[in-house]
Amino acid sequence: MRRFFYPASIVVFGVAENPRNLAKTIVSNCLEMGFKGEIYAVGRQPGRIHGKAIITDPETLPDGIDLAVILVPARFVAETLGLCGRKGIRRAVISTGGFREFSVNVSHVEKELLEVAKRYGIRLIGPNCIGVICPGSGLCTPFNPIQVKRLKNGPVSMVVQSGGVTTQAAYYFSEEHVGFSKIISAGNKLDLNEVDFLEYLMNDEDTQQIHLYLESIDDGKRLMELARGAKKPVVIFKSNVSATASSVAYSHTAALANDDRVVDGALKQAGIVRVHDLRELVVAAKALMLPPLRGNRLAVLSISGGFSVILGDACEKHGFTCPALPKEVISSIERYRRAGVIRLANPMDLGDVHDPKGLIVALKSCLDLEHIDGVVLAFLYDPEVEKIFGRSIGTPEQMLNFLKTLSQEKNKPIAFSLFARREDIEEFKQLNIFPVFNDPVESVQALHVLHDHWRRRNCN
Repeated sequence: MRRFFYPASIVVFGVAENPRNLAKTIVSNCLEMGFKGEIYAVGRQPGRIHGKAIITDPETLPDGIDLAVILVPARFVAETLGLCGRKGIRRAVISTGGFREFSVNVSHVEKELLEVAKRYGIRLIGPNCIGVICPGSGLCTPFNPIQVKRLKNGPVSMVVQSGGVTTQAAYYFSEEHVGFSKIISAGNKLDLNEVDFLEYLMNDEDTQQIHLYLESIDDGKRLMELARGAKKPVVIFKSNVSATASSVAYSHTAALANDDRVVDGALKQAGIVRVHDLRELVVAAKALMLPPLRGNRLAVLSISGGFSVILGDACEKHGFTCPALPKEVISSIERYRRAGVIRLANPMDLGDVHDPKGLIVALKSCLDLEHIDGVVLAFLYDPEVEKIFGRSIGTPEQMLNFLKTLSQEKNKPIAFSLFARREDIEEFKQLNIFPVFNDPVESVQALHVLHDHWRRRNCN
């Protein structure tokens, strides 16, 4: 399986100089991402693309190329795969569409493809997919133009049953500065499916979390068995749950709908976290970078009274409680108030606490309490605040390092968000030191995911 992500050489079939040719984009994407191995381009007409001569006689290819990416008309795929077999190529990404997603019946071209693959022992991803993106190796097989320089390496690997969702997920995880180690566009899953990829990623040293977007689940029993034994978090966004989506999904990736009630129950039993959109996937990825949330009791600290109220609602909505804090803790924080006009409670409005030491005392005191399992921190940040109040709150880097160290020392999560301009929030995220959520309510949602994950893990 490793050759799908770290090949020493690849060959792309279906390349042409034609500006509308899609296969040549695969070559350019790999080059732009920094793939260091040899790339061979094969097509029907001679020419050059990205400084490489197009090979018109594939029989002249060297033997033993690690990976083939095939984007030729469906009727020629089996023939091309046969050539790969004769040349000792045992791994292929078949990007071509027009197989079972195009017709309800299994076509003869699909049967022929499978016969050839079996004859030569070729394992394949697809068909009807955009393959693999692996920043660590520079492999980037999508045939659609993609802004490679925007993609960021990170700890999450994803299995995605859609080319478009693959691209959007790559952008979204990168824009949120989470990044990804590998994204696999599985397509029709004619050979390798989510179970095969999950099994590989569970042992992949560059993967800390495994996320899946699935329109269908082919081998639910095996998937659940693997996930139940996984030491890494497994998160699933399962779509195709409605009658409206079912016909679209089949024509998209030949995905058959599963009974969603059965799926949901099975996921819970296997300890898999379920989310319902791409945004929640990213929220889950950030949440699962935090220490365990063992219970549902939170301390909520906000520099805004209004958001203290909003956060109280959010906590109750997601099944959390905000226990009363001991008098001695309240008294230790009250010493740092300026006007003394705000009554401190939980959720706590720290709008009257203008000394950073007061915030530090509040954080440490709450995390030290046995009846508090985690903290929500919604902080007001403005670079001009130091000038206005004559205080030093530290740089974004210092603040995030402090929160990271404190959270790890206490082994409790701190869900951190900012009241700030978008560009200031972005500055914090770019440092990639400690998870930063987009708003306070999202941080509570993240803790709900984290609590759900650990609760399910403890039940298995």
